[in-house]
Amino acid sequence: MTKISKQTKLEAILAYHAGFASKAKVAKHYGISKTLFGMLLAAYATHGPDVLLNPPAITGEFRIAVASWAIRENASLTAVAAKFGYVGTAQIIKWKEIYSKLGPNGLLSIQKGQKPKMTKKKQTQTNKLSEEENRLAQLEDEVLRLKIQNEALKLLASIQQRTDNSQK
Repeated sequence: MTKISKQTKLEAILAYHAGFASKAKVAKHYGISKTLFGMLLAAYATHGPDVLLNPPAITGEFRIAVASWAIRENASLTAVAAKFGYVGTAQIIKWKEIYSKLGPNGLLSIQKGQKPKMTKKKQTQTNKLSEEENRLAQLEDEVLRLKIQNEALKLLASIQQRTDNSQK
């Protein structure tokens, strides 16, 4: 999805109000979706050109106001745009879902941006082990190493014994 400039949106709204074509044709000509264009027209009719140039600040209180009003009034996205001057369709839908599930506190805890795809590596537990536990871990490692070494020596001795027997 490409971002549409404020200037292009304003030109589209003015072209529609001048009566050049229908909503659908103007939206298609300027590359704006029909839903977004309808929301822009509603917001422009209520708030004027200021809604495009200075959109409302998105705060936790704003999210709560938008979501609670939209749910209470069972309002469409266009009605929300007309009332609040905000045209972020995906955000409005998401805010309504969060408000329905978690209430107002869910909208206050939203952070900007995406969640990180890579998590930080967890610190190893060796730093937090006591001296006795650390010593025990070292001894267990040493026992395992010696067992492996012992098995390797046994295997080597059996191979040598076979080669000595086959040469006779």
